[in-house]
Amino acid sequence: MPNMPPLQKPLTDKAESSYTLSAEYYLNPNIFEIEKQQIFYKTWQYVAHENMLPDPGDYICLDICDESIFVIRSSDKKLRAFYNICRHRAHQLLHGYGNVRKLIVCPYHAWSYNDQGNLIKARFSEDREAFDKSRFCLREIRLETLCGCIFVNLDDNCQPLQSVAAGLEQDMCKHLGYLDDLKHCGDDMLGDTFLQAGWKVVVDNFVECYHCRPAHRAFASLINMDTYQTEVFETWSRQYGPDIRIENAAYELYSDYGFQHSIFWYLWPNTTFNVLPGSDELHVFAVRPVDTISSTFGGHSFSTDGKLYQPRADYAAETLAPEDIHLCESVQRGLKSKSYSQGAFMVSPKVPGESEYALHHFHRMVQTALIGD
Repeated sequence: MPNMPPLQKPLTDKAESSYTLSAEYYLNPNIFEIEKQQIFYKTWQYVAHENMLPDPGDYICLDICDESIFVIRSSDKKLRAFYNICRHRAHQLLHGYGNVRKLIVCPYHAWSYNDQGNLIKARFSEDREAFDKSRFCLREIRLETLCGCIFVNLDDNCQPLQSVAAGLEQDMCKHLGYLDDLKHCGDDMLGDTFLQAGWKVVVDNFVECYHCRPAHRAFASLINMDTYQTEVFETWSRQYGPDIRIENAAYELYSDYGFQHSIFWYLWPNTTFNVLPGSDELHVFAVRPVDTISSTFGGHSFSTDGKLYQPRADYAAETLAPEDIHLCESVQRGLKSKSYSQGAFMVSPKVPGESEYALHHFHRMVQTALIGD
């Protein structure tokens, strides 16, 4: 493990006596460079839902820190992932999303690959002695799915997703009986929202609801915080609001329509699965690092009818998200203060749902990835 700055106060496996990561872990560019290698290039990263790539040639691109990749539905119907780099001179091959009907053609020198990553044509290669096209295929990346969601991992030696996220798919299926019926909504609830806050600040905010009563008044009127639940598992956590209020300050609800709870899953290191009450939907978002002190939060929205429940979408986009952005950006600014080093986790067995157990869980996983146990 690389040498990391020591923590002045302990971060152990006991949340009740632990302290948070220090401010330096949120501000030091050298630590961010280590995070790329030790976390983002070694973990399962969400890309899209498999039903977003139904036809051969359908593809979608994604940047994972400094690496560009794409996922494509091959002519044999299989999903494959590749580094989005031509093997000739490293020009990027594809952008955004779309469909390649025949070949993936590099716009620089027209090297051409099929949808299984094989080099088909390289101009003048027939005049180069012993040129072997098989040595210049696109570099393939590990790909697996969870609840229909496509994940990739840049580490060739990584553990299988189902092993890393043991129990998560079963838990999601248990709570969401409509998972197999989801369709991609034409309008995602949130686009890629830019935050002037680093990725860990944003995850910190997501995994705890200690802030929900004071900072999300409408949310706390919608979800009964007295029965709110937070549970921590090996690499994921769940926040569950079993009791909701039809009469609330957030948005219009009907007691006989749609999902009647709230539930939020977090999967290490940066994927979230989100359901608010009101209709049968699932929103899959990821926190993507931009640099040490900024990130994006975005992903895709799905529902059983392919449409968003607009009152809920409006609340999320116009109230809930701006509240969280303000909180995260204020924290990122505050971390620079010479008056701050580490905080203390606030946990209580009397109110486990609002306690910061999942926040402690996240900090311990960061600590393990960067420092070791």
